[in-house]
Amino acid sequence: MARIWTNNKRGIKDFEKALHKGMEVWTINEHAMITAQFEQHTASSHRCTGKHVITGEWMFGTTSATSLLCGSVGGQVFEQQPRGFRDLASPEPDCRDEGYGLPRGYGDQTRRLDRDEIRHMDKRAREAAEQYTEDRKAGRRGRWF
Repeated sequence: MARIWTNNKRGIKDFEKALHKGMEVWTINEHAMITAQFEQHTASSHRCTGKHVITGEWMFGTTSATSLLCGSVGGQVFEQQPRGFRDLASPEPDCRDEGYGLPRGYGDQTRRLDRDEIRHMDKRAREAAEQYTEDRKAGRRGRWF
């Protein structure tokens, strides 16, 4: 079973004892939903690069083991990737699914259309063509500029 180290004295001591060079641990990242992320939490892996030459603490690049444990979301570090959290380095979900696994737009469009729906779409197309010709005659540019 994978170990989980927590942010307390015993957890920090156990975490430092279990570490060795090249060991990979996982933390959970928290993202602001305002940045249009599909999920609020992801997981990141960190590889132990060795001991600091002055302090003797285990290091993960430029971050010490204690700082990694204390600075992680929820104060937890995992031995294996936590279930239910996507790796931050992996590709994001397909934007066409809009994050919910549903088809984009108004749903399944493979069914046959009714006569009313076809008439409505023909009317919309005719109105758009008429508007386009009126704009061209009046010398107006397209609506996208």
